[in-house]
Amino acid sequence: MRVSVIIPCRNGERIVAEAVRSALAQSEPPLEVFVVDDASTDGTSAAARAAGARVLRTEQHRKAGGARNMGIDAASGDVLAFLDADVSAPADWLARSRAALESDAAIVAVGGRVASGRPGRWGDLDLYLNHSEWIDRSGPSQKGLIPTLGVAYRRDAVGSVRFVETNLGEDASFGAAVLSRGGKLWYDPGILMTHRHERLGWKSFWRRQVDCGRTIYRTRVLHDRPGRILVRFPVLLFLFPHLWIVLARMARAGLPGKAVALFPWLVAGELARIRGFLTARREHRKAGVFERPPAAREVEA
Repeated sequence: MRVSVIIPCRNGERIVAEAVRSALAQSEPPLEVFVVDDASTDGTSAAARAAGARVLRTEQHRKAGGARNMGIDAASGDVLAFLDADVSAPADWLARSRAALESDAAIVAVGGRVASGRPGRWGDLDLYLNHSEWIDRSGPSQKGLIPTLGVAYRRDAVGSVRFVETNLGEDASFGAAVLSRGGKLWYDPGILMTHRHERLGWKSFWRRQVDCGRTIYRTRVLHDRPGRILVRFPVLLFLFPHLWIVLARMARAGLPGKAVALFPWLVAGELARIRGFLTARREHRKAGVFERPPAAREVEA
């Protein structure tokens, strides 16, 4: 299995080297590791090069989706492994991904469990509010979405599909477009991705949850994702459906005490998500379109 690792990064001089080193330290080394510097204004490119990556640079800010597209077009591997610049992959990431892909030809992508690399209130909240679907330790399973913070796709399954050039739900749109060609997304909890999210603190937390709410609206309009009924009946948001799902997942993961301790902040996060959802709904109803065509796009032959 020849793997190309693609790391999109904007102004990540402080963090990108660790992601690169984790990709290069695999028990089954990748063919190549690209860092796509998305028009950074800091020393991202130099830090990535010093860590051992091949660096590509966008001329204009193309956001995470556009940066990954540049990486796809430059890559020569038969597996495209996406890793975020603030994520550290375990040494067996690519080996376990290969094993899953070889075990079942219907599997088009493999992702793993997510852990917080920033212990404390804000890092924990980011994990449980945004990644609770990927804290399950019970065993491998099929998923409807694998986040691109750490996932390996078969290149032939991706084909001409490309990311929408946004930071809002581009992974959901990409995964949906790949799945429309056939196959399934596979979750292996034995792969543990460590997320060292940098934007921590109350203001950053609130903004991030507002953006997540905007993403939820966008992806539910475009794709048949759980919770699509909320687009038609947004009043249901005030029953806090996502909050109860998060609490249930935390309980199943053996974290009831953590859920109780974080409960007031989880509620605050849900209120921010509701605000983002309603804002996106209002903007979409006014404009009638999103910022790009409504789905991950396919490039012309």
